[in-house]
Amino acid sequence: MIAGNDQLRKDLNGKLQPPIDVLIDPSLLTASRSLNRLTKSTVFASQTQATLGRTPTEPRLGDLHIPTTFLELIEAEKQPTVQKTNLWNFYRGQAEAAFRDDIVDLIDQNNLLGWSGDAEFSNLGWSAALDDPARQDQLVNVLQEEISFLRSGGILLSRTPASFNAFRDAGVTTIDVGKAELVPELEEALSDIGYKDPATICGFAVSTADSTVDALSGNVLNESCNLLIYRFGR
Repeated sequence: MIAGNDQLRKDLNGKLQPPIDVLIDPSLLTASRSLNRLTKSTVFASQTQATLGRTPTEPRLGDLHIPTTFLELIEAEKQPTVQKTNLWNFYRGQAEAAFRDDIVDLIDQNNLLGWSGDAEFSNLGWSAALDDPARQDQLVNVLQEEISFLRSGGILLSRTPASFNAFRDAGVTTIDVGKAELVPELEEALSDIGYKDPATICGFAVSTADSTVDALSGNVLNESCNLLIYRFGR
């Protein structure tokens, strides 16, 4: 357990060293207001601008991604049909819908990359997180792509807690920081890559402190994985 805690501290200390790869959650894209904020934000410019004064040649942001399954849906479907999918409705929620063509334009203009990952998390209890997950293959695929990205060390930017709630309910151990005051270094780093504007929620994960995760959830959760997610925001 001590070794696991030491590994967790080590991972957290190095978590936000630049460049940081970011995955844009579909909730930021499917809502008109947040898509507009994202388009006007400094997120894309930050890929080519240095934000660390002591290392002016190294930008804070690395690659920007979106889930491949969502990318394929947006590229293949037209506005009326895409808005009828479970995937779209899960991420849009009650917000005013964005136009599909505006999403495609943002993706193309900023060269957003698809992320599919290379791991499935079949041990997670998606039936506890989603209604009839067997009939929501696309949504489950996106959630697994997002978990894979978090496991890779990247940051997930989001408008809503929908994905993070699904991770938690499926059995991923989650620390919900909420709006608690962060240490200045972490606050600055997250702000530089889009937390609070345009994203109201973000999260990252630690996947190497197995003993710590097991101590937190091993005798509590029936379904779990060796991943610890930190969630920030409302």
